[in-house]
Amino acid sequence: MEKNSQYRLKKSLYIILNKILEKQKNLLYGDGSEIIVDRIEWVRSKKTYIINVTIMTINIEESIEVHPDGIEYLIKCGWPILGRRCNPIIVSSLDVI
Repeated sequence: MEKNSQYRLKKSLYIILNKILEKQKNLLYGDGSEIIVDRIEWVRSKKTYIINVTIMTINIEESIEVHPDGIEYLIKCGWPILGRRCNPIIVSSLDVI
């Protein structure tokens, strides 16, 4: 994927996850949490994207309970907004702010 289009895709997904789906994100990971989109890459052999994200949270105990299902839910809600049809592979990690 071209670097400029990859940057726009990362930025767009970041805005969707942190602004548009903010209420859902806060319910899952707490107020003040942030989802950082580290990398989005197209995998030709699988014909899908790999999305690598880091969830920055204040309350790690509550976040562990919903991880990784919570981030999969948020990305599956936000991914079609970008006009993507394939189901991405999601690689996620939790970090404390």
